[in-house]
Amino acid sequence: MHVCLINPPRIQPKAWGKPSVYQPMDISYVAAVLEQKHEVLVIDVPNEGWELLEEIDGGMYRQGLSNAEIGARIERFQPKIVVISVPYSGWFSAALAVAKTVKSVASNLKVALIGLHPSSRPNECLTFRGIVDFVVIGEPELTVCELADVTEHGTGGFEDLKSINGLGFIENDVVVFTQPRGFIEDLDSLPFPARHLLPMKEFFEAAKKIPISGNLKKPSIRMLTARGCPYGCVFCSNHITMGRKWRARSAENVVAEIEHIVRVYGKHQIDFLDDNIAFNRERIVRICNLLIEKRLNVEWCTPNGVRADALDAELLSLMRKAGCKKILIAPESGVQRVVNEVLKKRQDLARVADVVCAAHKVGIKVGCFFILGVIGETKEDIRQTIAFAYKLRQLGAEYFYFSYATPLYGTELYRMAIEGNYLVSDFSDDALSAVQPLIETPEFTVDDLRCLAAEANLVNPTVTHERILRALRNPKKALEILLARNKIKHKIS
Repeated sequence: MHVCLINPPRIQPKAWGKPSVYQPMDISYVAAVLEQKHEVLVIDVPNEGWELLEEIDGGMYRQGLSNAEIGARIERFQPKIVVISVPYSGWFSAALAVAKTVKSVASNLKVALIGLHPSSRPNECLTFRGIVDFVVIGEPELTVCELADVTEHGTGGFEDLKSINGLGFIENDVVVFTQPRGFIEDLDSLPFPARHLLPMKEFFEAAKKIPISGNLKKPSIRMLTARGCPYGCVFCSNHITMGRKWRARSAENVVAEIEHIVRVYGKHQIDFLDDNIAFNRERIVRICNLLIEKRLNVEWCTPNGVRADALDAELLSLMRKAGCKKILIAPESGVQRVVNEVLKKRQDLARVADVVCAAHKVGIKVGCFFILGVIGETKEDIRQTIAFAYKLRQLGAEYFYFSYATPLYGTELYRMAIEGNYLVSDFSDDALSAVQPLIETPEFTVDDLRCLAAEANLVNPTVTHERILRALRNPKKALEILLARNKIKHKIS
């Protein structure tokens, strides 16, 4: 049976410049499982049409193939099921437009949604009757495969669908959710991602011209070596699809995939997308030793971050020998109270500083993630966070990423924002892709956060006075920010 998988257009603010492109891991894993039994087409809309930028309302870019081209591809392939990935709620409207295009080709085509948004908002997704037929909740591989099998061999009736765990649909005007899908325990049992079905040539070309900001300047291959995270950070939504139990591929399986990547694509840079690749010390040591023994000559980084308390000087030295060029760590705040009690990350900031020093010493570049404007934080806390970022810069960190606290659906932060009535009045799915402050509390306003974020970004050496002036379009505010920066730098020097 023919099954089509679609990575929908990417939506991002024009102020960010041309969108970078990313290989869709969820779709490539689903495709790898599906193609064992079915004929699979992947339409990777943003990668195949990476040069096609359309300006849409609200100062945003839409990147990717047109809906007309998507419809033409579907008509030629004649699938029975179309699966659309919605990894971010801010892209839901674009995914919904793709679903409407699918139905315009043939109204009897079945549309299923996978990803974080349908997993966290299944009821809302199913309200689009006649457009969305199914939502997949949690890890998608096995649920999508069973849905395809039932569509091909079964009647497609209620009893068949009810037997598929992790599925939502409407039957006789009633929303039905089947039993939850258990998480895949043996990740080695999954085939490697079906990269041969992705437009890898286009991706490599795009990556040369619009590299991911702050990443190594080479086209890279994305990999995922583990799933799930046992920590309870209030802002994180990954547990909705991947759970809180850490499940890992074996070191041998990981390195076998790297060998495959080097052999097939000739690429020697890997981006490990794990939430914390060093969670199990024995495993990361084994991975590093295998890379060294096999002389694969790969360079790698951790763009999604790694907990600093999982690292030390000895491990960082081994990682560097195994090809690690850059790590991202996430202090999130420069105030220990905020880290422990507000963000619930519970990470020792002194350990963060030690890791920055140790990484710098062995030649690993370090980037740092921070979150501004979480519920329970004050403006003074944010200023202390900026001061801490300057301290880490003095210790050797080179990149700093400051994000507004984003109340993603399904997170504790979203629940707190709803209960405290802290969401901005124009909060919506689309607002989640605009990268603007979405929370106001008695401690800070949206304007406060914008100014503090501009002040924070001056920690990055590439952010100039002129860029701040253009960003704020308010010379008086910009001057206040620059004076505040000088005060902070003087305070820590």
